[in-house]
Amino acid sequence: MDITAKYEIAVVGGGAAGLMAAGEAAKLLGGGKVALLEAAPRVGKKLLATGNGRCNITNLSAAWPVYHGDAPLAREVFESISPAEVLQQFEAMGLFCREEEQGRVYPQNGQASAVLDALRLFFQKQGGEELCGAAVVQVKRQKSGYLLSLEDGRTLLASRLILAQGGKASPQISSDQGISLARQLGHSQTALLPALVQVTVPQARVRALKGVRCSGAVRFLADGHAVRQEEGEIQFTERGLSGVCVFQLSRLAAEYAASKTVQGKPCKNVQLAVDLLPESSFQEVCELLRCLASIYPQLAARDLLFGVLPKRVGQQVMASALSEKTGEPAGSLGGPWLKTVAGVLKGWAFPVTGTLPWQYAQVTAGGVPLAELFLPSMESRISSGVYLAGEQLNVDGDCGGFNLHWAWISGMAAGRSAAMAAKEENA
Repeated sequence: MDITAKYEIAVVGGGAAGLMAAGEAAKLLGGGKVALLEAAPRVGKKLLATGNGRCNITNLSAAWPVYHGDAPLAREVFESISPAEVLQQFEAMGLFCREEEQGRVYPQNGQASAVLDALRLFFQKQGGEELCGAAVVQVKRQKSGYLLSLEDGRTLLASRLILAQGGKASPQISSDQGISLARQLGHSQTALLPALVQVTVPQARVRALKGVRCSGAVRFLADGHAVRQEEGEIQFTERGLSGVCVFQLSRLAAEYAASKTVQGKPCKNVQLAVDLLPESSFQEVCELLRCLASIYPQLAARDLLFGVLPKRVGQQVMASALSEKTGEPAGSLGGPWLKTVAGVLKGWAFPVTGTLPWQYAQVTAGGVPLAELFLPSMESRISSGVYLAGEQLNVDGDCGGFNLHWAWISGMAAGRSAAMAAKEENA
């Protein structure tokens, strides 16, 4: 078999983690010894789409307790490379950033393309070789390293290997070919679930609200018990609920849809409970309704909340609470209507059916267990000389720059560790 080229380190995957790992490795080893292999025609396509094209690079509050999956095992990685060090690294690449709300950090010029440019220019400056259209379909361990077979027939040999293939999320802008080289080398994989994605509910429940936005708090209920709550803007769509606060809960919805469990516990029923007036108590909401009914006793009940909520939301709340009585004058409503309507305003329940599919997800939950790596070096316990980084690992975060932060620090750790091992071997 003819070997097309040989490298000290081959990095498979030209996404955020792979680009960072390649740059770090090339910086320590010098030019011509590191290759970055990307299946797509160009690197960083998914990176360009992050943060609506602005790229939320990191979050100053990023730390292992705010992550999911094997986050506790990743503690050493998080503690060895801080958000401040990540920003220093980008400044060394010529990219300057600014902090915005809730610790979120963006490029100074507000363009994701600047982040990609910084990573590529830095790698090129170190003499690294970028190979696009280089889909790796097979990896085999050799005495001298790892033999990589490419889809186009080329064969490369690398003394060490960094795998940063990413996950299943957003396949339309990702080069993931569905081939896990880590699994070829003996690694296992937990169930993969779409995360940071729209949660679906029965369409009849949201059809009339399509396109409406409002603020509120959303609780994820498992068999009636609150598992997690998030606040923010809620977006109603033709298939369910969206918005950042809903995205934060989508990992739970995806787990339930896949296994009928929530956080590993069997569950029979899950709901999203929307509190449309989170700053008011139940009694305060009852008083508000009593006041509105006294101001407009002849107004149809369906329109009573016109000055409190978006019109269609208010009408659907009343329909959910009062059914056929929504056309009656507010002042004529008898019985416990106040408490019934207040109950919906404070906990409007939507049965969860699942999430939208992978092409709508921002992140993959699940992946290669961190127990199969030496940490914080990111080296495989199963195949020496192989390092893993990024989304393919069983660590994922919420919205706000947390997932890119994991990509950067795992990539930095893998790149540094692989390069230092190569230098020591060649010394």
